[in-house]
Amino acid sequence: MRMLKDRIFLNGNVLTMELQPPHVSAFGVVGDLFGAVGSDTDVRHLHPPDSDIIDLKGKTVIPGLIETHNHLSDYAMTLMQIDCSTPVNRTLSDVVGRIREKAKETNRNEWIKGWGFDDTLIAEKRHLTRQDLDKASSENPVFIHHISGHLAYVNSRALQIASIESATPDPEGGKIHRDETGIPTGLLVEESAQALALKHIPVPAISDIKKTLQHAINHYHQYGITSVHDGSIGYYRDGPELLTAYRELESEGKLTIRIYATIIADLYESIYRIGLGTRFGSKFLKLGSVKLFQDGSIQALTAALKNPYLNRPGFHGHVLIPQGTLNALVKKYHEAGLQIAIHANGDRAIESVLEAIEKAYEAHPRQDHRHMIIHCQLASQDHVRRMNRAGVIPSYFINHIYYWGDRHIAEFLGRRRAQTLDPLGSTVKENLLFTLHSDCPVTPVNPLFSIYTAVNRITRKGEVLGETERISVDQALKSFTIQGAYCSFEERLKGSIAPQKLADFVILSDNPLTVHPSAIKDIRIEATVVGGRIVYGTY
Repeated sequence: MRMLKDRIFLNGNVLTMELQPPHVSAFGVVGDLFGAVGSDTDVRHLHPPDSDIIDLKGKTVIPGLIETHNHLSDYAMTLMQIDCSTPVNRTLSDVVGRIREKAKETNRNEWIKGWGFDDTLIAEKRHLTRQDLDKASSENPVFIHHISGHLAYVNSRALQIASIESATPDPEGGKIHRDETGIPTGLLVEESAQALALKHIPVPAISDIKKTLQHAINHYHQYGITSVHDGSIGYYRDGPELLTAYRELESEGKLTIRIYATIIADLYESIYRIGLGTRFGSKFLKLGSVKLFQDGSIQALTAALKNPYLNRPGFHGHVLIPQGTLNALVKKYHEAGLQIAIHANGDRAIESVLEAIEKAYEAHPRQDHRHMIIHCQLASQDHVRRMNRAGVIPSYFINHIYYWGDRHIAEFLGRRRAQTLDPLGSTVKENLLFTLHSDCPVTPVNPLFSIYTAVNRITRKGEVLGETERISVDQALKSFTIQGAYCSFEERLKGSIAPQKLADFVILSDNPLTVHPSAIKDIRIEATVVGGRIVYGTY
């Protein structure tokens, strides 16, 4: 194989995300690693005279951006499904019409899937029912996911195939919604209920999964993303096929994004029993955390809250796993040396998760476990302090401030609680390491937009939500770079621009540290580079 010449990038504004030096003008790339980092003169001197030279013309360079919780593979699958979101659809009739058109080109009895329905945005402000979906097709089974991922809707044919009837008991941790006569309405709440239908839906061929994954990866590169934690592989009963698709893409040299595979517990059980676990793998594909869920979504009214929902007095939501069972699971995975990532949105769920981790640590002290609480939206200041003491990393779903902030004020939480969502300022004051994420496809993937939201905390209607919880641009950038790398035990390998680290970097149109905070979301990605290889744009 022909070796590439060293490349020298000069005359730039390089934000290294290192303590020293935080800003330089130049860096080198040797193979897939950074070479010298420093001034133009120093970098020229430390690389061969025949190195290729790239003039950055004063543009800003940052390390490759790391999304520590999203669902890249799930987003890829939505590209093969019907778009049931709003504002693409304004009414229930719009959604039903799209499904009906899909049914016309689908073989009888073949499953039809859709994604993104939001009962709080659609004009009728209600959930889909089996009767609605039956109008679209009575011959094809239909499965439509809610935008939160915690609810799904099926038609009568799907209920029949899944043997979901009036007498069918609710599965543990889930609920089959029923009308006043006890007949299932078609609404399935949480993963265990959705699984009753999902297990009957064929998984796409691995060749098709690979194609759609490549489309999704290319989309992520447009936003400067070079690494992701794929957040719940196996949730939709397609885990082995997804892992195979990733592995084959890597072996073919086509995996251009670094995957840290977060895998649901049922699937991880079979992996760690053969001696594999967290951090096993390569530069592009590693086993990550074992994933657990302790509640659902605030906007789906399935998050576990200490105080009741504003729009449903007396209702607090539910934790998904009994405390004793959760304590035992966390202790088992903690003692096995695995990293654990637990989904918890509501304050009652966060409290439950912290209790389980604290008990596991007390029984088996283990330094540097880096367990994570995913979303962590209603964490209190006491929770933040306890996370710090227990070595837990919160990954905040900051995009909620923009996309659902107004509805949290008016419908779900009320103004006082909504102000405390995603307590970034409190987390910085506690000196607790944290990250931010998009939870794509729940919200669009775009780290610069997430950084803008963390810095400004502005809702869709333009209201500042939780002004005291704003953070600086530098703090938000670190959450997507060096702190993101820490979450996968890779802070010595990536996350900053430093000699011998992986040459993952992004060239920006403007400097996020100096533009007006309102303009951060408008910064363009001019080039994304992974391991020294351009995967988007040009320089």
